[in-house]
Amino acid sequence: MFKKFKALVKKQTGRKIKMLRTNSGLDLCELEFNEFNATQGITRHKTLIGKPQQNGVVECINRTLFERARCMLSNANL
Repeated sequence: MFKKFKALVKKQTGRKIKMLRTNSGLDLCELEFNEFNATQGITRHKTLIGKPQQNGVVECINRTLFERARCMLSNANL
């Protein structure tokens, strides 16, 4: 499935996948998958499970939500 995804990314954007960020789950730890990434020059970056601080997008969304909640509380004089 990843090979199909890689081909789709290449076709739609014209760019190569340089880094793959995944959680540390065991679903993508197969030897064949790791060898394919190594031959294609794709760096594998594993994140810790349950740590949104390692995901920049999630961290940005969390910060935005907290700021909006603080503003609503401030405007309501709470």
